[in-house]
Amino acid sequence: MNKITKIIASLLASTALTFSAFAGEMSVTGTAKATYGTVSGQANGDNGVGVANELKFSAGGELDNGFTWDYALALDPASTAGGGSALNDDSKLVVTTPYGAVAICMLDCSLGAAGVFNSNAYAWITDTGYGEGKVVPTNISGYNNIQYHTPSGLLPFDTTFKVAYAGTGNTVSQGTNSSNVANGALISSTTQYRISTVPVDGLALDLSYTDQAGPNNPTISLSDEQQHESGTIAAKYTMGAFTVGLGRDYVAPRAADGTAAGATTVESYTNNNISIGFAVNDALSISYSDESSASEMQTSTTVTQDMDTSSVQAAYTMGGMTLAVAHTQYDNVGYVANADVTETILAVTVGF
Repeated sequence: MNKITKIIASLLASTALTFSAFAGEMSVTGTAKATYGTVSGQANGDNGVGVANELKFSAGGELDNGFTWDYALALDPASTAGGGSALNDDSKLVVTTPYGAVAICMLDCSLGAAGVFNSNAYAWITDTGYGEGKVVPTNISGYNNIQYHTPSGLLPFDTTFKVAYAGTGNTVSQGTNSSNVANGALISSTTQYRISTVPVDGLALDLSYTDQAGPNNPTISLSDEQQHESGTIAAKYTMGAFTVGLGRDYVAPRAADGTAAGATTVESYTNNNISIGFAVNDALSISYSDESSASEMQTSTTVTQDMDTSSVQAAYTMGGMTLAVAHTQYDNVGYVANADVTETILAVTVGF
């Protein structure tokens, strides 16, 4: 990690020495989405109507040494507890050089490959509003982090390597000149790696790995019985109108020092995901996906319940508007036996 830090510091220093920039450009993009969702079975909530929007403000320019910079900030509506007012979040500043790119990200810049398998017509269904409780690998975008990306074209097969480091477990976006930031109660730092490659035309392979250090707190033992680590290997292959995605995740959650092996202590989660999409024509696409997740307890004799999610989706695009429907079956929600839920989402999305 020290070598990576020195490389990043060197790139930032070289940029600072030639800070004069040509006039930058600013743009605003975003989406507006309206949905209606129904649930049945072991669900505790009512049907819901919602409208969501996200505006992304982007700016970029070129320095007089040929380096480029890009800045982005998202304007999202707050939770219902905040009255729906808009909040600034997911901000980043990226400086690209011939030696690679350095990114400073506030709750942004995902490196996780867990959703890469997704070829669904509408959405990665276990990443939507319904909380089915599936455990997925940790993503660095949940923390304030700094990243380094290898230059485009440096490695064969369009291979890129990215590494990110979050020095604290704090999950609140920070302003400039911040220091002495409060650490997370259970996490002191997070490191994530991502490798992407295209070995043959139509086939994309992605691997990501994350590890987290235990709490940096003198009142808490640092010798965790098991420190958190998680990773994903994913592949997506496109041939004509068909796209097939496969993914496998592994998550080993943190277990504090002295944790007793018992029926309620999870040692690991394993997820197997598949998604098949078909473009019927330029406007209509359909898909099917299945995601299974199994937990393994520290007590080997403990009986666990596998969670399974299957979804059939369709989307129809008319210019800048997309109409979509997703019908999903969740089995053993939260890894609880017979906690089954059926959900249907109707969505209208407009991009601008």
